[in-house]
Amino acid sequence: MAEVQALTMSPLRISTTVTTCHAGCGIRLKNLFDNFSKWSIPFGYPGEGFLKMEYENKVIGYSTRDILTKRKLTEKTFFNQATLVIRKALTGRGWKEVNIKLFANGGIQMTGVPTPEFSQQAITYVINEIKKKDAEIFTGDAGMTKFRIQLINSDYSINRQIYQDKLHKILSNVYNLFSSHESTIYQGVNTKYYYNKKQIGPIRRAGICSCNAACNGQGDGDGDGQCKRITISPFSSGKIIITGARDMDQINEAYQFFNEILKTHQQDILFTATSA
Repeated sequence: MAEVQALTMSPLRISTTVTTCHAGCGIRLKNLFDNFSKWSIPFGYPGEGFLKMEYENKVIGYSTRDILTKRKLTEKTFFNQATLVIRKALTGRGWKEVNIKLFANGGIQMTGVPTPEFSQQAITYVINEIKKKDAEIFTGDAGMTKFRIQLINSDYSINRQIYQDKLHKILSNVYNLFSSHESTIYQGVNTKYYYNKKQIGPIRRAGICSCNAACNGQGDGDGDGQCKRITISPFSSGKIIITGARDMDQINEAYQFFNEILKTHQQDILFTATSA
């Protein structure tokens, strides 16, 4: 007799992280670019180092993306900003190439990093390498300050397919979450989850803004008017994407909340797979 396949969820996978920080002083970007060719490593060099720098409408060096896609120089020119590509060792995974935006005022932004810890290591490496080569690139005593996680995107999957229309109705009608499903525009069920550490009002309703005045969801997730809006996007294949968080507590709460919905309503919203 066929048995219904038990519902299982994969662990969360962090797909990308965006971080920002400050060098503690200004950065002389033109001086850095003028010296970059002396400090950069060849693309084929098997080690850490600076690979590429893009400044104004000029570029030195190559990254893996350039080689694979024959990428051209960015048409838009942003003054007082440069993009640096470095290769850095990633524990257990060989080498990782990352893009770092440097701003003349000392601001630094990293996108596509696997973990906040790796981001801190990479930024510290860049600052220290520049100081060793020419400390005058910085306008003062440089060091990483004001480190912040601006965005964490994650995903996971379940071993069943999802009936999206039924899920959308349950999210909207049972849990009162903002949910939309227009497959011609976006294949996922676009669901907004409002995270807040504090209980505002007599009842804390998971995923719903309970601030005294409805907030825009752009806060830090801690206090009245400070909800952090997180997007949960389930796809019919069983893949679920959680985006827009700023720390792992926010990601984990959304993950656990949505998994409880899947477990509670699995007979209605999940395709029933059987095994012999």
